[in-house]
Amino acid sequence: MKKMLLMLSVLVPLLGYAQREKTPIPTTEISENLFRLFVNNRVSVVALTGEDGLLIVDTGYEQTAADLGEKLGEVSTKPLRYIVNTHIHSDHTGGNQALGKGVDIIAHQSVREYLAKDKVQGERTIPAFPQYAQPNITFTDRMELEFNGQLIQLIHLPSGHTGGDIILYFPKNNVLVVGDLLFANYFPYVDVGNGGNPIHYFENVTWIIENFPHDTTVIGGHGPVYTIQEFKQWKLSLEKTFDVVREHKSKGLTAEQMKEQRVLKEWEEFGKFFITEDRWIDTLFPFM
Repeated sequence: MKKMLLMLSVLVPLLGYAQREKTPIPTTEISENLFRLFVNNRVSVVALTGEDGLLIVDTGYEQTAADLGEKLGEVSTKPLRYIVNTHIHSDHTGGNQALGKGVDIIAHQSVREYLAKDKVQGERTIPAFPQYAQPNITFTDRMELEFNGQLIQLIHLPSGHTGGDIILYFPKNNVLVVGDLLFANYFPYVDVGNGGNPIHYFENVTWIIENFPHDTTVIGGHGPVYTIQEFKQWKLSLEKTFDVVREHKSKGLTAEQMKEQRVLKEWEEFGKFFITEDRWIDTLFPFM
């Protein structure tokens, strides 16, 4: 009986592991040798492969990194050479710890500073990333990286989603990766506590639209892949919400009264992901 219980105590965890569901990571080849891996149907990871090896933009969550690594192995048999983090958030940097050993990690300087320190959240302390998982190549304005037959442009756009956002342009593919400067089809999250600002966010989006070819493909951190025209329409639609909140605030309404009256009901579909109508009002209200 004791032997049977001992065997069960060993087998049950193994069976649980064997039956663990894999993270869904649908993968699309956007352009030749450039892929979008949509981790858990929520977060974009972009992979460029070629003779020089594999480069990925963002690494998803810590808990999905093993499955992401397997999927990357299906995309390319080349070694992972570079990771680029578009900003600080854990759904874009969490996989650094599983994928970053022996790899050059590129980001804005502020991303390294953020990941290198402990963060206290209430009674919980989130420890700093180990050094190998922190960016070891950083910049503050612009950088170019020659890799797989093209000169990739990395550009810092300050004070939008966070203070350390970067975008990447792959000229050979005519693909622009903008991180969380695009929540396609949804209200965006603006991390005001870490340098974000909703007004600057859309100024940055405007700059992107005006400075890249009109036939560019745009990959944001969340939601579907856009054409640059879809990116522009998303921006124009959401800028109208600024006018609505500003107008109601000028009439003396509080944010709570705006929520009760559902002044953003016209944009109801935009609130079905991370940021609801109410949270978007709370984001805009102090800046109007």
